Amino acid sequence: MKKAQPIDLKPIEIDTPRAKRYKKLIKLTKIPGIKFFAKRFFDMKNSNGSPIPINVCLGTYEEKVLPLIVTEHFIKKASHIVMMDCGCRLANNCQNHDVHQGCTWIGQASERIDLSKWPNARHATIEEALERERLAYENGLVPTLGRLRPDSVKYEALPDDGHFMSLCHCCSCCCILSAMKYGSSALKFLQKMEGIEVKVNRDICVGCGDCFKVCIFDAMKMIDGKAFIDQNECIGCGRCERTYPNDAITITLDDYSRIDELITRIESRVDVT
Repeated sequence: MKKAQPIDLKPIEIDTPRAKRYKKLIKLTKIPGIKFFAKRFFDMKNSNGSPIPINVCLGTYEEKVLPLIVTEHFIKKASHIVMMDCGCRLANNCQNHDVHQGCTWIGQASERIDLSKWPNARHATIEEALERERLAYENGLVPTLGRLRPDSVKYEALPDDGHFMSLCHCCSCCCILSAMKYGSSALKFLQKMEGIEVKVNRDICVGCGDCFKVCIFDAMKMIDGKAFIDQNECIGCGRCERTYPNDAITITLDDYSRIDELITRIESRVDVT
């Protein structure tokens, strides 16, 4: 494979004080001693999550788009729900997406969150949470859900006993997920949904770089002026395909049974009832 050539493009890089702080902390996890304790803190045995692609070209199953099938499954089972604004978009003064379509915390442990500490945090009904999912999808936000111990710690939903699900609606302003690429590979708790494949047709790629700019995981490269996807880094969020002007990027799901596989994987680590 040819090496990437220098081009007059830069991926989105968040430079707010908070983003820089996250980046520095995550970089420390590459140090052997710190790496050991970081793996224990992140609880890599139980922490697991996945972004759910939002792409229209994936079609519908049972008359619903893919992300809504998964997120609605967990919301309808939830014993308790808390919603709040997106801290990342607020901190980065996001101009492209609605800050109110923020984080949703699901499960019994979400009752422990101190609502006074977080922007516009409130207890929510199942109906309110389902409406947020619809609006977030229409707003082009990628749902990322799972059991992530750092979220339990941050929101003081401890002990982390497997009853706290994170359901975030991410854009390129997400300083936490984008910082993870600087850390140890042993801490990659976000897992690509099985059966999802993102491809570039380099024959029709025009080299605009829009896809490269929105990929916060460094999976998208520009090689000889054309887009190229590093499949080892791609987590299948589908954001690049949504930005492309001429269908040069496609995202496919090989079998709808993968939806049930994803739900089973997440439920094996977190119980929201």
